[in-house]
Amino acid sequence: MVKDGTIIKDVDTLDLYEFACSRIDINYSETIGVLRLRLVKALPKDQNSCARCFDACVWNYDWKSAQQIAASLHKNSKDVKFLFQYILTTHVYSLSSECPDDKRGLFGNLAKALADKAFDLRAKTSSEDHHLEHASITEPEALLWVNVRTSHCKLEENLSLFRQHKYGPLTFLENGLDQPFSELMLYLKSHEAWDDLFKIGTEILDTAIRISQEEADAIDKDENVINLRRLTELDAKQGVPAVESPAKKNLAQAIEKARPMRKMKDNFYVTACCNWSLFTGIFEAAKHLPDRKRALKQVRQLFDRLIKAMNRAGTMKHVFQTTRDIVALATLFERCSRDLSVSECSTRVCFLINYIVPVYNNPLCFDRAMMFIRDMNGQEIEAFIELLYDEAAKSTDTFKRLTLLSLKLKIEYFVATLAKPTDDDDHGIGQEDSGSVPCLMAIADNALDLYQNGMGDSHLRRNRLPFESVDPLSDIAVVGTMCLLRLAGLGRNHRSRGMRSPLFNTDQHLFFQAVLWLDSYVLTSPPKYDSHRMLLTKLYILMGCVSRATALWDGFDVKNAINDSLGLLYTDRLSSIAPGLFILGSIRNNPVEPIIHHFTRALRRTLPSSLIDCLDQGTYSSVQPLLQRASKQTLSCTLSLAVVEERRGSRLRSGKIESPIEDHPLVRKLTIQNQLKDSTDYEILPKLDGRNSVPIREIVSYGPLPSNARGHLGLLAERLLDFVCYVQPKEYKPSRAGQLVQLDWEYALATSGHLHENLGIILGIKKPESPEDDAYLEGQQDRAAKSLTGPEASYYVLLWELSRIVNLVLKHITLPLTSESREHIGAGVRGVVENFNNQAANFLTPIYEGIESKVHIFHGFVDLHAMGMQRESILAVKYTVNYLTLALDKIRSADKTRASNEGGWLLAELKKMAAAAAGSENALKSRIKMLKGSLEDLDGWKSRLHDWTFGDYAGMYDENREWKKTMGQRMRSAISEATVDAWSDEVGLSWQDLMKGWAAVKFD
Repeated sequence: MVKDGTIIKDVDTLDLYEFACSRIDINYSETIGVLRLRLVKALPKDQNSCARCFDACVWNYDWKSAQQIAASLHKNSKDVKFLFQYILTTHVYSLSSECPDDKRGLFGNLAKALADKAFDLRAKTSSEDHHLEHASITEPEALLWVNVRTSHCKLEENLSLFRQHKYGPLTFLENGLDQPFSELMLYLKSHEAWDDLFKIGTEILDTAIRISQEEADAIDKDENVINLRRLTELDAKQGVPAVESPAKKNLAQAIEKARPMRKMKDNFYVTACCNWSLFTGIFEAAKHLPDRKRALKQVRQLFDRLIKAMNRAGTMKHVFQTTRDIVALATLFERCSRDLSVSECSTRVCFLINYIVPVYNNPLCFDRAMMFIRDMNGQEIEAFIELLYDEAAKSTDTFKRLTLLSLKLKIEYFVATLAKPTDDDDHGIGQEDSGSVPCLMAIADNALDLYQNGMGDSHLRRNRLPFESVDPLSDIAVVGTMCLLRLAGLGRNHRSRGMRSPLFNTDQHLFFQAVLWLDSYVLTSPPKYDSHRMLLTKLYILMGCVSRATALWDGFDVKNAINDSLGLLYTDRLSSIAPGLFILGSIRNNPVEPIIHHFTRALRRTLPSSLIDCLDQGTYSSVQPLLQRASKQTLSCTLSLAVVEERRGSRLRSGKIESPIEDHPLVRKLTIQNQLKDSTDYEILPKLDGRNSVPIREIVSYGPLPSNARGHLGLLAERLLDFVCYVQPKEYKPSRAGQLVQLDWEYALATSGHLHENLGIILGIKKPESPEDDAYLEGQQDRAAKSLTGPEASYYVLLWELSRIVNLVLKHITLPLTSESREHIGAGVRGVVENFNNQAANFLTPIYEGIESKVHIFHGFVDLHAMGMQRESILAVKYTVNYLTLALDKIRSADKTRASNEGGWLLAELKKMAAAAAGSENALKSRIKMLKGSLEDLDGWKSRLHDWTFGDYAGMYDENREWKKTMGQRMRSAISEATVDAWSDEVGLSWQDLMKGWAAVKFD
């Protein structure tokens, strides 16, 4: 219909046609969008039909058609909302990928011209002060104008315009248009217009000071207030508590009554002064002015005057006081930061300690302290730690003392991890500072002492901690655990985890002590912080105790949008570690189903519906954030990796997947040109590490974090498996079978070649065509290696080899094999066989019979990811061999002479691959059986876990042998025997559940 120029004039018919095509992968703007645009051009006066077509195009993100329909609606209607919809769609289309590059400037200028016209039309002015009338323009309309101007105009043009009072930030502020005001201030800050920003900020502060002083003067002259203040002072002298003083209560009411009624404009100024972004903007501007010390002094004086005036007027708010304290401290630090004398160091430290100690029980205390500690030198940090310890020692309140000491431990850990890591670093903390390891040992010792004392104080745990907003015992346990993890070597060689699991070369005793320490607190006193439980969840996944990790994860109750930011912390690589979660239960009851459900609902229903609501309600400023959110979710690594995990889990259950990934509406349009981004919020993990150390999020992850390369490799792997698994239905009997076979062959040849090329590009093993390509591919190889575990890299290289073999065979279905092709196919087969041998040798720890070798059994549990990827490799080879066998049958039917010559040679090569896959499969099945059988005696495992956790297994040449031995003894005494037994039972049962799932895995 599109090609024939067909015009459908009935909008209901178009809706039905669109519904019928909803599950087909079509380009909406070139199909349905064209038909809707034709309807609008044919019936421009039918506003209802045109509006429905407009909504449908917006729902499907077809901004090309929506822009033209909006233009028609505006032209044929006097309703002002169509004008703003026209502006919005033109603006959005000019920024979208649909808009041709040579037309972006044209549509951008059109949007700017329309927005300026609408702004001048709606923003009526008076001849006196040229202020906008508040009712004449809505906030979304003004914000749309600001967004269009900042997107399509040059900086000089905008600055010249915004300096005019009619279009400046202060005009928007005076009319109560807070969002446009904030957006313009942010624009000035992002473009470093420091003079303008400082001038506007100081004018706001001066105005707010004047307003507050006028209010205070009026209050001070009120006779009732004067009398009540005298009575309040008399009550205070007589020792009457403030809460019981009737004069105090009446005074507050009298002050409110005496305060003059504010004008709306004045109220907006005073409210803006309490805005954190305004404070930070003025502060940043003052830092960058030529006379920075004078500017910072001026800002500090303005803040002090404002505080004084607001206190006099009785309008001081706690949140504003907190903001003022932070800014005042930051101003002091900045003024002294470039030329530090001993006195200035002492002044900075004293000011910081005086700020931190009173807010010790604020959950943000550590984060606020670190804002300034990161800018302090070593001498200052040392002095601050000493003062903090003195403050804790002086306190008679056990809770306050523990909280201050936990803060001290966090800062000491931060300092210990400041050194830059080296390639040979065993602790992920760096060896430039030879004191790093002793520091971590000392911090762990102090943390364990404090933890033991705190856990022994029943009054603290029962009567104080449940009613406080901070949990020092949890903080202490986390700091001590992170020290043990680094001392155990968990961060060792984090850049090249290609060999074995992350736990293979760690000190397992320190690692078990770290896990026990964290979980002992969870088992006895559930912590307040998510970071404590999330860290423990990640550690349990590392050691293969997935059912225990799942129980902890379920406690977070992750739902809806949080799945995008937190989901991969639990589900990443889970199908290769714990297949039972995908097999034992309903097909829909798997760990990634909530993530898939969230993205499906958000991208196909919630976000399009929200766009329509924004346009209907006139909240135009919300459209662009919604589109950015949709784009972010579409290109989220969480989505692509969740789809891959779901499909791998389905293969674990049934061996094959009936529906191809090309039918998945969320990922079928993704290509390797799309840049996938990791949207995981790692802030939920402890944030204590120094800036040069390996982050804890990398140390506790089962391999490299989510990345663009890994997301695309997973999708390409699924497409290749779909390709080699496809079998034409027996019921399908076309009338022109010969012609269809030719078309199928051409499609298969093109698809296999495309997959082979894309896999090679991402892996960096495509043959370079120029020196520039060679350099790029070398960099790409490095990026791919840093994105994958060793088993993953081996799996994807194997798929690349298989795709090359498939493509070469398909090329010669109608043509004889050349010697060069035979050589390439033979090399590919040898590469596949060698790949299987390397997977077994490099990634799987040998398991032996006998009680003394059960440490190898433990490594068997932590090697499960390698087993999962090897099982995927086995299936890929099986599917490929079956596919190529069918291809040989086609050669045999076409040319029997060739079949006897070339078919025999190819069949022999395929048998080599099949034999390698069968041998690997038998080895994996034997390994699974041995691991499952080793867990039959749980009592024996309990004693073994006790021994691994507290035993003395340090090597005789280990410099820290005595400390490790002592730490094991102290840990045993710090944690009750009942807690240790409960923990051992949890670990053993979790491993049993894990192997039940592996026993149910299908290899066919």
